[in-house]
Amino acid sequence: MYLRIAFIGLFMASSLAAVAQDFFQEDPVKLREVRVVSSRLEDYAVGATVSSPDSALVKMHRQESLASLLSNTFGVSLKTYGAGGLASVSIRGGGTDHTAVMWNGLNIQSPMSGGVNLSVMPVGFFNNVEVQHGGSGTLFGSGAVSGVIHLSGNEILGLENYMDASGSVGSYGFKSLNADIKSGSNKFASRLSVFGQKADNDFTYTNTSRIGQPEERQTNAGVKQYGVLQENQWRISERSLLTTGFWYQDYDKDLQTLMTSRQPGDTNQKDKNILASVNFKHYYKNGTLKLKQGFIRNKILYSNPDLADPQSDNNSYSWITEGEYKLRLGTHHSINAGVNYTYELAESDGYQGDVVRNRMAAFASGRYGLSKGRGAIVLSFREEMTDNDFQPVVFSFGVEHPLVKTLKLKGNVSKNYRIPNLNDLYWKEDGYSKGNPELKAESGWSGDLGVDFSFIAAGIKTRLSSAFFASRTEDIIVWLPENGGKWMPHNKRVGETLGAEAGFHMSAGFGGNHLALRGFYTYVESTLSSNDEYNGRQMIYVPRHKINGLFSYTRKRFYATLAGSYNGERFYDYDSQLDAYALFDASVGYKLDISGICADISVKVNNLINAEYQVVAWYAMPPRNYRINLNITI
Repeated sequence: MYLRIAFIGLFMASSLAAVAQDFFQEDPVKLREVRVVSSRLEDYAVGATVSSPDSALVKMHRQESLASLLSNTFGVSLKTYGAGGLASVSIRGGGTDHTAVMWNGLNIQSPMSGGVNLSVMPVGFFNNVEVQHGGSGTLFGSGAVSGVIHLSGNEILGLENYMDASGSVGSYGFKSLNADIKSGSNKFASRLSVFGQKADNDFTYTNTSRIGQPEERQTNAGVKQYGVLQENQWRISERSLLTTGFWYQDYDKDLQTLMTSRQPGDTNQKDKNILASVNFKHYYKNGTLKLKQGFIRNKILYSNPDLADPQSDNNSYSWITEGEYKLRLGTHHSINAGVNYTYELAESDGYQGDVVRNRMAAFASGRYGLSKGRGAIVLSFREEMTDNDFQPVVFSFGVEHPLVKTLKLKGNVSKNYRIPNLNDLYWKEDGYSKGNPELKAESGWSGDLGVDFSFIAAGIKTRLSSAFFASRTEDIIVWLPENGGKWMPHNKRVGETLGAEAGFHMSAGFGGNHLALRGFYTYVESTLSSNDEYNGRQMIYVPRHKINGLFSYTRKRFYATLAGSYNGERFYDYDSQLDAYALFDASVGYKLDISGICADISVKVNNLINAEYQVVAWYAMPPRNYRINLNITI
């Protein structure tokens, strides 16, 4: 224990020493860049695969939720409980609690459930969406076992002032309105975004759970939501920058009636989320100091009139404080070290009383540049203490090296962890379940090896990439029935994943035309080792095969996009599978410029081939449907 305490103290001391060193530097350094995204992702996620949704795909889903965008994003699988319902993400075979979601550098996973509902997040709120494939526990802490979703705003100090408004109407009562305003100067800038959406989701579907497979109309699936995002950036001095963000989201969802239900459902879930962040950055001669403060409040009110207790009120609060210092050692080398303190409070009808958890972590990374900065080696460490209990020290090692000008080899290996969520630990005993305060953290390792190849031939730009990956996670937390019939979580299983990814991106322009074609294939063999019927089975809702494709065409003011995805068969229990399915979405649009006002009109068709499919068992999904979008920018 004393060694671990010394480990944390050493990192804190090294951070403060580096800061003190630069306080005595006399030469000022001007603020040359304004970045909201995490520099840890840019500088120290070396060897990992990091991808972003194509701009044509973002435009296609601008009026929709992040769940809709990520369902078509390369290498990402979503588990969606019906139209507009709860949506959780999976990367490389991991569960939702194995994928961290970061907003402005803050981990916004729920301390109660460990997950994030992506259906409540509008695409228009985020200027940058990046997907990091593979474990990254050293950089982003607990929960970053199989991947990380990074969400952030733009560099608004560098943007011109604008006003943007958009609206959309579509099938099954879909209506959406967005507005985005940016104003300010090169010293202070502010951005305000508002969002509102409504849908009845009363589509017809074939009910395959009933004899004769009759056509039925979906009931109790409506959704109403709205949100506000406000961001500010102050250039306090030539070397200092302050960035703030405030985000409020309100989500009112009728929980969709299952295909197997004989009576229309009447359950409802209301989410109210408040997130706030303050980020301070100061540049010294040889380094950068970053201070971060965050607050996250999640409220979920679940209503089911058929239960003895018809309402369940769940509230969680997280206060996050973080400081880190990056010391530059020459042009291509650096050391980054910092500490993070997170205070979590949960109030739930499912707990005996309020639950408090304190978490403190120290982390450090070193980067050694290769080939004049075109490659790098990174070594990182992290140690976390949770309520006076130390978690295992985790590490990562990554390398990128250009073999030739057009070919780059990369690899990464890391040890990762996930601490139990508060529901796992403290759910009070009732007639059905109880928590287990004796649970220990899941832990394991992951690694990948890949290659990137890019070239230009006959005017066609081509990028090819491939990666092989593997992981092993021990002490996976599983809820199992006890002898008395009550469900209780235990550290029971071992999860192993082996897979491969391959992608390409081709683009060309000629005679005023521009074409782009992208494709991505993921193969995942993700199995459990346990002493029950799930032993050796593919993890539930993880397809072995997934394919994404995107084609876009533009000519002057006209544009067209076709996006497709294929999801292979998925287990939803130990021996039952959902059928594979393919989906295609298409949109066409035209831009007008009238007296400095830009109008963008587009039509989108979802589920172009009218496929019948289920993402989660017995939750019907919409057939072919249509949307008309109008966007005006001043």
